Amino acid sequence: MQFSFRLQYDGTFFCGSQLQSNVRTVQGDLEYSISKVFSAKIRVKLSSRTDSGVHAYFQVGTFNVNTSMTTQNMIDAINFYLSDDVEIICIHQVKNNNFDPRGDAISRTYTYKLSDSKDLSVLYRQHVTKVKKKIDINIMKLLSKKLVGKHDFASFISSKVPKNAFTKREVFSTSVISKENVIFFTITANSFLHQQIRRIVGSMYRISVGIDKFEVFEDQLSNPKRGKASFVISPKGITLSNILYKYALECGLPGEKTVSKLC
Repeated sequence: MQFSFRLQYDGTFFCGSQLQSNVRTVQGDLEYSISKVFSAKIRVKLSSRTDSGVHAYFQVGTFNVNTSMTTQNMIDAINFYLSDDVEIICIHQVKNNNFDPRGDAISRTYTYKLSDSKDLSVLYRQHVTKVKKKIDINIMKLLSKKLVGKHDFASFISSKVPKNAFTKREVFSTSVISKENVIFFTITANSFLHQQIRRIVGSMYRISVGIDKFEVFEDQLSNPKRGKASFVISPKGITLSNILYKYALECGLPGEKTVSKLC
């Protein structure tokens, strides 16, 4: 039996989402907790890989187990073993047992939060990147519009991305708004590359505060080359905020035209 689930986590004290040896990860905590509940070795597959310090409001995963336990009892039992900075929100049995949380995603949405305000509450310090220079939000809005469409994002990737990797992605939408002394940059695309968002925001920030010229960003997009966007902004401002799926009814999660009652 295959089960899909949605979870949230504060990434501050995680070394990313993907399982690694000798460090704390989201996948590691999940597999430990789920295995405790079912007294068996359970493997978890997550939709999106997030780096150290990156948060998730809407992360999706799957696991397989034969059980008569209700999904609500599963949620309660798994959350009992999880720490306070990660929580299962909903679980749904997959009808066809063939749901791929990574490959079946239509789009992923991330939100980056940053602030130049001296009055930013300390309560936001792990979720908002605080900067010293004054940001011109109108420039950020103009730059964000340049991202929409199909582009080669080679200028915005880390050295960990293989040299032969396909670096073209399609950005469906972007937005930049300001609320309560915080600037929210939201981007939705079919998928993302390692450090792509942090380097995009880093470049947008440098231009919006007058360090670089507007043309620098245009060159990074139109003449893609590794290393052009070298400034990697802090990961703590990033939140994985939404994922849409092809098979919403089968996996019980939000899809292109269907929103599950569970999530």
